[in-house]
Amino acid sequence: MASFFEFDLRALNIFSHVAKSGNMSQTADLLGITQSSISQTISNLEDSLDTKLLDRSLRPIELTTAGRFLYDRSELLLQEARKTSLAIKQADYSQLRHINISVVDSMVTSVGRALVDTVSKRAKDWSISTGRSHLHGYSLLSRNADIIISDDALEDSDNLCRFRILREPFILALPNDYTKQVRDLSKLLTELDFIRYSSNSLIGRSVERHLRSMHVEPPERLQLDNSYAVVSAVSAGLGWTVTTPLCLFQSGVKLHQIQILPLPVDPLYRSITLTARKGELGDLPKKMAREIIGTLEKDFLSEMSDKKPWLKNLLTLGD
Repeated sequence: MASFFEFDLRALNIFSHVAKSGNMSQTADLLGITQSSISQTISNLEDSLDTKLLDRSLRPIELTTAGRFLYDRSELLLQEARKTSLAIKQADYSQLRHINISVVDSMVTSVGRALVDTVSKRAKDWSISTGRSHLHGYSLLSRNADIIISDDALEDSDNLCRFRILREPFILALPNDYTKQVRDLSKLLTELDFIRYSSNSLIGRSVERHLRSMHVEPPERLQLDNSYAVVSAVSAGLGWTVTTPLCLFQSGVKLHQIQILPLPVDPLYRSITLTARKGELGDLPKKMAREIIGTLEKDFLSEMSDKKPWLKNLLTLGD
């Protein structure tokens, strides 16, 4: 099969030896292959590059101008290839070189320390970034991220390993001074504005889709970028929202500062999943998922269960 680069390391190695010795027979003996194989490799290399590399009319064989150009560069490529081969053979694979992790915003405060502790033990260097869930998925598939912790588990993509961290319900969040019983979200809209997540976020789209299925379509008045802004706006009495317990926990707004209730419509859930490419990171994704779940159980789940007991059976950690 033709190489995309018009040559491969084997051909460059043969060419380099011929260039140094000026003799195909001597190169054949040195490399342990036939002289005809050497000649054919050089001819194929010249054909693929569409230029003459050797002047065969001279003895010993000499390089053409193009041949000298390729020789100088092939020596650098072959030297780097040898270094890479040696590094792979001598590498300690218990220590990964660099890990890029993308995390959904609502996980950062709650599990950031567990992430750092786990990855710093297994990688010489690492980075953790946040952002939109759909961009996390793209980053993993395009190899710009090695691990994503997101509400987008890329279920339609193959060759990925997935570890569910949390399944949680969407909940209704209201200002403390709203004292009426909520049975109908359409009626609630006539009394309080709806505070929505940004429409380009996965959580925002999920909420909007669910509300539409219930024939609830709030006017576009208040659209905010993150959980802190959304939940703080509710606490300030600007309106109501649909969020999740983890988003509320991440926001830093205390549970006594707002009301939270089950949705008075059909329930809606989301799952946070750790996703990585299969086989590349050893047991790191599994260990990281276990550490994150342990942290959430100790901090997030215990607080939610103590202060809002009705949530306990609606929150599921792990698979």
